[in-house]
Amino acid sequence: MNKKVRNAVRCFLIKDGKVVVIKYSEANKRAGYYDIPGGKIEDGETMEQTVIREFMEETGIEVSNLKYKGVMHIEYPHMEFILNTFVANDYTGYPQNFEENTSEWIEISELLKKEKLLSNITILDRPFIKNLTDEKLKFEMYVNVDEEENILEVNFKQMK
Repeated sequence: MNKKVRNAVRCFLIKDGKVVVIKYSEANKRAGYYDIPGGKIEDGETMEQTVIREFMEETGIEVSNLKYKGVMHIEYPHMEFILNTFVANDYTGYPQNFEENTSEWIEISELLKKEKLLSNITILDRPFIKNLTDEKLKFEMYVNVDEEENILEVNFKQMK
């Protein structure tokens, strides 16, 4: 069986042990789940353009000075997400609320304690987070997930 594949981006904005996240509202099928800002790459759009557009649409924050960090493959039973992952080193604005989601700065340690996390947040856990915060490191990550967002398996490869 061929799975549907969705190419998208995610962008981590991290400062002083906090990260900007979105939390889906009741208007979304993932209501109550925390996620990292990002989304689908539109036709004719570069990954960087997608990051800037999606981050603004989901948080109200304009990110810049983007650094490509690697790719996360999130595999569900019937679908796969290929998430090209960036870190934003500069920004203007502050988290805002929207119909589909709210956004906020949250301590990474507090975020990891939440019950409803989408699997791409796994990269913030130790030992993986250094691949986001170390300027020289990149990664490739494979996460196998069931329909209820339970992580079944994680394979991680660090690259330079």
